[in-house]
Amino acid sequence: MSRREPLPEELPGDFSVRQARASGVPRSRLRASDLDAVFRGSRSVRTEQRESAALTGTQHFERLHAQFVARCRAYLPVAPPDFRFGFITAARLYRVPLPPRLQGRLLLDVFVADSRFPPRMKGVTGHRTRALPPLDMHDGLPVFPPELVWLSLAPTLTLDELIIAGDHLVRRKAPLSSLDELRLAVGEHVGKPGALRARDAVEQVRPGTDSPTESEMRLVIVRAGLPEPVVGYTVYDANGHWVGTPDLAFVKARVALDYEGEVHRTDDRTFQGDIERREMFADAGWRHIRVTKDHLRAPDRLIARVAPLL
Repeated sequence: MSRREPLPEELPGDFSVRQARASGVPRSRLRASDLDAVFRGSRSVRTEQRESAALTGTQHFERLHAQFVARCRAYLPVAPPDFRFGFITAARLYRVPLPPRLQGRLLLDVFVADSRFPPRMKGVTGHRTRALPPLDMHDGLPVFPPELVWLSLAPTLTLDELIIAGDHLVRRKAPLSSLDELRLAVGEHVGKPGALRARDAVEQVRPGTDSPTESEMRLVIVRAGLPEPVVGYTVYDANGHWVGTPDLAFVKARVALDYEGEVHRTDDRTFQGDIERREMFADAGWRHIRVTKDHLRAPDRLIARVAPLL
């Protein structure tokens, strides 16, 4: 087998066919198996990846996200001069939790100013907007600001899905926005598609959450007519010693709730820590309820467990 000719060093990992030809790369080299033609007129250097069967759930999610980011980057060499990723594409880049019907969407939402023609290409949905917002870079990609992305989802998501998405933006670790910024954006969105749903949602968004399942758990409880639990409440014992910060807390009733994913069952250290954590809550006079995905699939079970304790 003949040795594959290396690409010129000046070519980046994602490049246009025009760039490559200008650098002297023959067309036959651009058809080689080590290059992906994700979009017409672009090429991306293929990278080796582990087999999916060897990945954990979290690793699989990270791989899917990395693949989507790579897809967006593969578009850059053939993108219009001034554009932004928006709508579902920007939401995925911001890792906004989306319902299953939208999670696998590969079409890229590309926005240009109203004075320009929207791009037309396989794998791309072109949009025009009256005025592009200031440039906001995320993962090295031009995107709409988080608040505008959230508002753009309002006509597509249900109320609870929009609340969960909003929780993600104002989460405890590395928040992308703030409740004040979301409210300001909603105030400027009056009369536009999804405005009423966004107005309802922003009043139910809670800062300081750690995961979409925590948000879903809170909404299940509230939708059942129970009092709204507190997000991010830290419990101390009678001597002022730290006990823990559960996902949700009914402070007056001294009831704490934590969502437990698969790692709480499969990892010995986590499992042992959960036992000690529950004992610490009990010693402090709190009831500690461990919630699993089965409770969220059958919410009545969770409500039947919580309601008598309040």
